[in-house]
Amino acid sequence: MIYPALLALLLSLLAFLAKRRWKRYGPEPCGGKKLPSPPSLPLLGHLLELRRQDLPVRFMELSQCYGPVFRLRFGIQDVVILNSVEIIREALIKKWSDFAGRPPSYTGDLISFGGKDLSLGDYTPLWKIQRRLAHSSVQRSLRTNLESLISQEAEHLCQDFLSRGSSPMDVANDFSLHTCKIISSMTFGVLFDTKDPEFQAIHKCIAEVVRLWSSPRVIVLDSVPLLRKLPNATLEELLRMAERRDTFVRNQLQIHKETFRPSEIRDILDNMIHFLQERQQREQSLAAEGGEEFNEDHVHMAIVDLFIGGTETTASTLTWTVAFLMHHPQVQQRIHSEMIDILGPNHFPEYSDRNRLPLLWATVSEMLRLRPVAPLALPHATTKDTSVAGYFIPKGTVVIANLYAANHDEMIWKNPTQFRPERFLEAEDPKQAHRNVLAFSAGARVCLGEPLARMELFLFLGHLLHHFRFLPPAAGQLPDLCGIFGFNLRSKPFQVRLVPWTEPGLGEGQE
Repeated sequence: MIYPALLALLLSLLAFLAKRRWKRYGPEPCGGKKLPSPPSLPLLGHLLELRRQDLPVRFMELSQCYGPVFRLRFGIQDVVILNSVEIIREALIKKWSDFAGRPPSYTGDLISFGGKDLSLGDYTPLWKIQRRLAHSSVQRSLRTNLESLISQEAEHLCQDFLSRGSSPMDVANDFSLHTCKIISSMTFGVLFDTKDPEFQAIHKCIAEVVRLWSSPRVIVLDSVPLLRKLPNATLEELLRMAERRDTFVRNQLQIHKETFRPSEIRDILDNMIHFLQERQQREQSLAAEGGEEFNEDHVHMAIVDLFIGGTETTASTLTWTVAFLMHHPQVQQRIHSEMIDILGPNHFPEYSDRNRLPLLWATVSEMLRLRPVAPLALPHATTKDTSVAGYFIPKGTVVIANLYAANHDEMIWKNPTQFRPERFLEAEDPKQAHRNVLAFSAGARVCLGEPLARMELFLFLGHLLHHFRFLPPAAGQLPDLCGIFGFNLRSKPFQVRLVPWTEPGLGEGQE
């Protein structure tokens, strides 16, 4: 009878902890409002919500009943959900330091050397050093010949598509391989061949890490510690993939250290090694900044972050763009005509042409709005007692910015579920309309790869629509636009015919 007794004791403890945490969200002494919350189950709270595949949409539905800020409880963990542009900006920009933390993550620590990761690491002095280093390294790369590299890869991809004829194909993996190739060149100085077995292996490994880490069987381990004691094949596979990832990065680090020359910084990794060596040479101890030194593990995980973020963000958005444009062939025609009229038939867009090609640029923003790649971003944690929209939020609270809901906010966007690039051209202040799109989060945790992603999207889409129309395999066979929710918001697999503008096409979509 010992096991039922222990179970009863555990459930009582969970109930006590949940009740104790619940009280923390009552009105603050000065009269702040109490956070609304939907009815929940005893002990479990709202844990069953995690079974839903469309959490961003579900949170948006709840916000219509409980307001743009509400609280959920997953097991013993309270989570505050932010669902509007105004609220997210108040928290992540106006009060950025209050919301700059990351909550502890059991699974995150397992795959990031104990939290030494840019995306998953907490807001500490070491994290700030790591963030500044990664930011300066990316900016340095953006100032070099990056645009010519992206344009070159975009054209190589178009030529590859031309060589395959107009047969139906799934373009998602091609987009992913070429964006991975670009971030590899920026980071490691190596322009891999997309058919290289080593390159394909690490590309597949990165995709698997993202897929497995967003699995409900892995996510739930952060909310229900008891489950960590049980066998978990998904977690075991995630750890195997992470080890393969780390072996690849270690090899690149070793190659760079052996060939490093301070007078010749070749890529992002060289820049980081240079910083690390200078710091070690100055013998600067970071004891006063938290008791741990900035070391090679921090560089390693910064590289992992850039590699993952630089691959999936752009590839997924490009795939979504092709899917939506197949439903809207007249938009394809207008973008193509815009480029031909402004640039001429023999010139491809440059990034500086964004204002001269407003429909192309608006289409990029519309896709980032409609299908943000990370619809719930990564969870934040409050670094101090604070508030948002007048609601008191204690220190250490997990906060999720629902970017999907913000980008479908009817107070900002008219008919938000519709694909209408024209909304940016018709806006009273088009620049502000573009800024209202929250696709890369905001504030201290804004995605470092946003400038790269926007440049890639504009140039790849420009090259593709200069060459091709996107047509369905047969009349009426258009992509499903509902998508697959996870850490990333991916489109469902579909086939497309890439038909040169000089050739006739059948089976076009509908406006």
